[in-house]
Amino acid sequence: MAQLETLLDDMRRCIKAADFKGMAALAPALEAALTEGVGAANAVTLQRVKTKADENAALLDAARRGIRAARRRVEDARRATMGLQTYDGRGRRADITPAGPTAGRF
Repeated sequence: MAQLETLLDDMRRCIKAADFKGMAALAPALEAALTEGVGAANAVTLQRVKTKADENAALLDAARRGIRAARRRVEDARRATMGLQTYDGRGRRADITPAGPTAGRF
């Protein structure tokens, strides 16, 4: 069980550092440790492992939301260079695109 806890701690460090390659490298060892050590653990140790796993899951969810928000922001910025978005009286989006090339930064 100590190996599983160490791997969960390593996974937490990788998540916080956005080290996706490190997380992928830890996955096989983490799966192996899960199948080997769960039966011999006491309730206190299992609760500690569950808490660490839940914290890692929450960090991964936060990272996923952050990546999604960044992608939306980049998409909004890209769309802004393509034209103007407005809304009509019924709340439907209407895109106004320029007839010619737009000016950009030099």
